[in-house]
Amino acid sequence: MEKCEDCILWQRHFPTYDFMHHAFFVYDSAFQEWLFQYKFLGDYRLRTTFTTELKSYFKQERHSLICPIPLSQDRFLERGFNQTQALLDAACIPTVQLLEKAIHTAPQAQKNRIERLAVPQPFVPTNRVHLIKGKKIILFDDVYTTGRTLFHAADVLRQYQPAMIRTISLAR
Repeated sequence: MEKCEDCILWQRHFPTYDFMHHAFFVYDSAFQEWLFQYKFLGDYRLRTTFTTELKSYFKQERHSLICPIPLSQDRFLERGFNQTQALLDAACIPTVQLLEKAIHTAPQAQKNRIERLAVPQPFVPTNRVHLIKGKKIILFDDVYTTGRTLFHAADVLRQYQPAMIRTISLAR
């Protein structure tokens, strides 16, 4: 299987991390419109849109720890919900909060690629990290743009010796 440019870039930065990402959809204008309605206009009803796809995918991951990417407290209060957690909850996918977002940053949508890649580590581990050792971890986010968010998250969790970390997003 041929690696994309992002995979090659991340492999240089993290040579010992066995990176593998899965996205359900291509980030196109239709997905962008859905995301804007759901995430930025706060149409919480849309959290059920991809329930079938999420249930199907995670059915085979019953023994994995599924960790949604967290929001900062400020962003959560602004939005009223964590969009990734809500998607998983709607599909009845059990999750474990292994991370907290300690630094409030501007939304990724307001940044260009260089600014996204330069974001400092925003995540810290929660008191649930004792569950990680020897387990498969799946990090879930709504959109993969540069991979920076998922790599920051994985970088925090890798120190707790998981068997592997995989990442998944709705779109890329």
